[in-house]
Amino acid sequence: MNKRTTYMNKINTLGQISSIIVLMGMFMIPIGTAFYFGIEFNIMDTLAASTSLIALFLPTAVIENISFYPILGSGAMYLSSVTGNITNLKLPAAVSGHQIAGVEAGSDEGDIIAILAVGMSSLVQITILLLGMFVIGQWLLPILNHPTLEAGFNNITPALLGAITIPQVFQHKKLSVIPVVIGIISYLYFGPERFPYVQSYVLLTVMIISIIAAYMMYKYGKLNDYQK
Repeated sequence: MNKRTTYMNKINTLGQISSIIVLMGMFMIPIGTAFYFGIEFNIMDTLAASTSLIALFLPTAVIENISFYPILGSGAMYLSSVTGNITNLKLPAAVSGHQIAGVEAGSDEGDIIAILAVGMSSLVQITILLLGMFVIGQWLLPILNHPTLEAGFNNITPALLGAITIPQVFQHKKLSVIPVVIGIISYLYFGPERFPYVQSYVLLTVMIISIIAAYMMYKYGKLNDYQK
């Protein structure tokens, strides 16, 4: 067994154990609250009430994790899933780490950099949350809710994803044309109100078509001048 296999086995073992512990902790909060206040807790009723949410968010969660994995790698994927806020914080941190270190996503070096970047991002996130809850939350809340700043906070995610996407589009022009065009057409077709409800299926469609298109371009020699 080589060092890489040993490393991946340890990462998967630690990731699975930590994920199970976190899931147990998450479930213990509502169960403990219901037990403390004497609230009746019916599992079947809870599952029935959660059906619509599961139908909406489960496909999104599965597809997003599949699409994030090539960038984050195993270790950072486990860590991101435990600490959350992947799209807004963890993914941009990993991409920035790759760019600063000059490594490719998906490589052994890229996986290590992603773990370090996501780990540091998680520590900063936890620190800010603790400060927000116990120190500055009371006087900072009116500032954050001010109408002047509302437009800026509503566009944080598009700004972050735009900063990540645009350099990739210009760096990989041939590979970017199809997913960008399909994404724009889908958004215009469904509209801003309906698109959030179908975005997971659009993402899956874009992934499949993009992979097929990239393979066909490679097969017919259209990527000979492509530089990673």
